[in-house]
Amino acid sequence: MLDNLIKSNLTGFMKNFFISLLIFGIWSFFGLWLYSSFQTSKDELNLSAQSLEAKDGEMGPNSIDSTNIIKNESVVGRESLMSSSGFDRSIEGLRAMNEDGDLIFVFDEGIAIKKNSPSIVIPASAIDFKYKINSYLIEHPNEELVINAYYDASESLETPNLGDQRGMEVQKILINLGILRERIVVKSTIQSLDFDSTGTFNNGISLQFKPLDEDRFKNPTVTIPQSQTIYPKFVNNDVFANQEMRDLLTEAKFILDTNPEVVLEVIGHTDYVGNAQDNYLVALKYAQQVRWYLISKGDLDKSRIKASSKGETEPIANNASAQGRLLNRRIEIKYIQN
Repeated sequence: MLDNLIKSNLTGFMKNFFISLLIFGIWSFFGLWLYSSFQTSKDELNLSAQSLEAKDGEMGPNSIDSTNIIKNESVVGRESLMSSSGFDRSIEGLRAMNEDGDLIFVFDEGIAIKKNSPSIVIPASAIDFKYKINSYLIEHPNEELVINAYYDASESLETPNLGDQRGMEVQKILINLGILRERIVVKSTIQSLDFDSTGTFNNGISLQFKPLDEDRFKNPTVTIPQSQTIYPKFVNNDVFANQEMRDLLTEAKFILDTNPEVVLEVIGHTDYVGNAQDNYLVALKYAQQVRWYLISKGDLDKSRIKASSKGETEPIANNASAQGRLLNRRIEIKYIQN
């Protein structure tokens, strides 16, 4: 009986031993497999890193370093950011490129436009764009600037279109800085624009530098407006120069200098407050002051600029309201070809 007990215990011991050995073997196999997988992944990562380092070394000094594409709004590497049409609208901010697609400068915020309005809004962060353009054109005398201005098919129809008008607003800023008009081209492009809830689109202008069109530069032409209206600063029946007056001076000087057959008429208008004779004389005084401003500041031939008055006879708004009277007090400019 003792022998049977010993044999039974020995059998149980051996059974437990083999079970434990089997479990140990399974766990050891699993552990080795896991360790092997980890090493393989690590080796693959090291190999990938080595491959990238080798490839980077093979690229040579002309390769693009992605960390140097944009450097403090200055000239960058040869990374084309343009679409096949010449401008990539997916790019945010105000950017200027050359014909090869190199990014010349960049501002994080773009020039904003308002739906159905020719006005532009230049953010404070991009106010220096005009100086960068001027510097680039000075350094590259054989290039010109293309102002590409956008408008949407859903916007109001105007002549010239809203894109052209927005582009010309940018052009005026650059001309006032001293950049020759002949080196600035305005191009309007119709696009599907995503105006926000306030009717604003923040990237309404693109800039591109191209080789100078020598023929156009030597034979400059300009579209002469039939008439335009400006609102100088009126104080006590006197006219004071404001930005509209300075813009007029720049435009009038260019048109008269490049079109010797054209003369300019300055026409004064008033509201209906007071009597008609007094209003005629006040409007004539307005026109004479604007005429003299153009002659003296633009060094223009006084025989080609005349002043006249319409007084209160041609209102463009309701004189019954304060806003209407302000709109009626204006200066009309007409270019007349002899």
